[in-house]
Amino acid sequence: MINGRFYYMQTESGNLMGEYSNQMSKSNTPESAELIKGTKPFIGCYNSTWFERIDGESVSMILTIDFKPESKGRILKLIWQVNGEDQFYGEGFIFNNILVGNYWDPELEERMLEKVKK
Repeated sequence: MINGRFYYMQTESGNLMGEYSNQMSKSNTPESAELIKGTKPFIGCYNSTWFERIDGESVSMILTIDFKPESKGRILKLIWQVNGEDQFYGEGFIFNNILVGNYWDPELEERMLEKVKK
């Protein structure tokens, strides 16, 4: 299970730059995301790329950011996908023009949903 945190800043051209870490990290890792299509600040679809610390390989996923439906535009939901398959989920909010949030993998998502159902 992976449980981590991130922040993104948005450039004038709409791309994202930020960092992330999780429970296995010893430091923050940079991540960038190129805007594919989008509307409001941060809302859109991106090609997100980062380098894995373990083997140095680059990882690219499609990142989709939208409003969490029940949040009245206050909380954003994020989904990272490869070939249409969910790899990570996240939630965040904007503070001083920076998107700050947390993310987790499908295994943790499943466990959280099981707890809600009880």
